Amino acid sequence: MKILSSFIAAILVLLSLSSAHAAETVKVAAIFAKTGKTALYNTPALDGIRFAIKELNLQGGVLGKQLELLEFDNQSTALGSKIAAKKAVQSKVIIVFGASWSSHSIAMAPVFQTAKIPMISPLSTNPEVTLVGDYIFRICFIDSFQGKVMAKFALQDMKAKTAGVLINANSKYSEGLAQYFVQNYQNQGGKILFKEHYLDKTADFTPVMEKIKTLQPEIIFLPGRSKDSGLIIKQARNVGISTIFLGGDGWSNDLYKTTGNIIEGNFFSKHWHSDSTNIKSQSFVKKYKNYFSKFVSENALTYDCVFLFADAVHRAGSIDPIKIRDAIAKTQNFQGVTGNISFDKNGDPIKSAVILQFDNGTSVYVKTIKP
Repeated sequence: MKILSSFIAAILVLLSLSSAHAAETVKVAAIFAKTGKTALYNTPALDGIRFAIKELNLQGGVLGKQLELLEFDNQSTALGSKIAAKKAVQSKVIIVFGASWSSHSIAMAPVFQTAKIPMISPLSTNPEVTLVGDYIFRICFIDSFQGKVMAKFALQDMKAKTAGVLINANSKYSEGLAQYFVQNYQNQGGKILFKEHYLDKTADFTPVMEKIKTLQPEIIFLPGRSKDSGLIIKQARNVGISTIFLGGDGWSNDLYKTTGNIIEGNFFSKHWHSDSTNIKSQSFVKKYKNYFSKFVSENALTYDCVFLFADAVHRAGSIDPIKIRDAIAKTQNFQGVTGNISFDKNGDPIKSAVILQFDNGTSVYVKTIKP
């Protein structure tokens, strides 16, 4: 009987400790593609969040509570994003990190706005994302700024007075970024010689190549993803067109897989580069150079999402999602890996962009352009 009593007492102690541990954890969510066509591109984003959560927990978590990361697969679709968002709400998370593509974020944002749970997207650049409501934020610059940056770079740095624009008709991202580039390029004195649309599954760009040869623009703005942009640039070079192409943050080193060294010499805008002179960035690179398989913007942006959230929690002194939202909205001069971050009235960050160029098998840092 005495042994049984001791055993029961021990079990009660363990249950008590388990309950105490559970009470000291808070749930946060990450919604990205783990399956489907965007899964490969979302892996670095998830890596950045995982490492940030691990580091934050080693530092004591937030307000003495450890973070429990729940990962939801949006299956690379807008519908999957909405379903994942509802699951996150049911799981009673206090913050959501994601999604990557703007169409995915736009689909899930109303769910979190209604539930009054703050959401921070690391990569969705379409201005519509944060216009859903005051609980929706992003850590990346938006396409209106990105379009302005590339127009300025084309005119002031490349001295290109004429441009052509090629737009993926199946992509809101491509349509929007093209619009902002054209608007700013013309406002700054540049001349647009042509705007051509193409379909996502186009394989032969001969008509476009003929137009480029006839009109001879000094640069071509191509706001697509790596796959379609690579095919266009490869065909241009194969027919003897040497015009420099400019792209947006949809480009990456994956272009080398499609084009080989043909891509070299072209420029694009990005949120961050590991060669950035930012002190916080240099520290991040030194700390994690042996952990990430490659350093890309996704790593740094999602890392910043987590620590900006932690900063807001400490300023709010609470894990109440409503109070966290209020603190995020008031963020000014947060020292992030990707730059100093302050939010405007729409939940968009006021921060810099970097210009990169393809060279020697990779993308190299060219310059930083401030707002």
